[in-house]
Amino acid sequence: MPNPPRFRWPIAKLYRPGLMLVVALKLSAGYSENAAAQRLSADENSVKAAFVYSFVKYAEWPEEQWNKSPTVRVCTTGARSPLSEALTALDPKLSVRGKELEIRAVVRPQDAVNCHILVLAGRERLADWARSIRQMPVLSIGESDGFAAGGGVIGFFIDGEKVRFEINNEAAQRAGLKLSSQLLKLARLVKDEPQGGR
Repeated sequence: MPNPPRFRWPIAKLYRPGLMLVVALKLSAGYSENAAAQRLSADENSVKAAFVYSFVKYAEWPEEQWNKSPTVRVCTTGARSPLSEALTALDPKLSVRGKELEIRAVVRPQDAVNCHILVLAGRERLADWARSIRQMPVLSIGESDGFAAGGGVIGFFIDGEKVRFEINNEAAQRAGLKLSSQLLKLARLVKDEPQGGR
């Protein structure tokens, strides 16, 4: 029996505002307990990459930061992580709000100053990164447990076998970002943990 085709969706053809977020939510809700572990892992990272793309439509940066580059700069740590690879696999001609996406790897926290989005890929907390970018007008997204409560803006988490996300709106405001109420309604909202929390 032939192997099932790889799980793919035509990201580049989905241009209507909000549609990518709906697609990502439906895909994340569509996993079954019988899904193969390898496929689940690949799909998880593809869904997260689709979310990252969608978040651009629901966030506003300070004008100076938004206009800093003719592209939307999505920077990532952990260049060899599955999520970084899923982001790199996005169509390079994919555009949002009149700008094409530019995926780039960064190796030092100070390099994030030229990014619109910083994806802290991997499961470790990366506390040094979170502290360094705390005041930067950068949308920080992480995969580690407690990332948003630890001062990041958006943190992914797995609910059963579904990809979900939580938002720390205090962190967004501290960074000078404004997140759409539509996005906030879809998220689990968290606040900064007191220093010394998990």
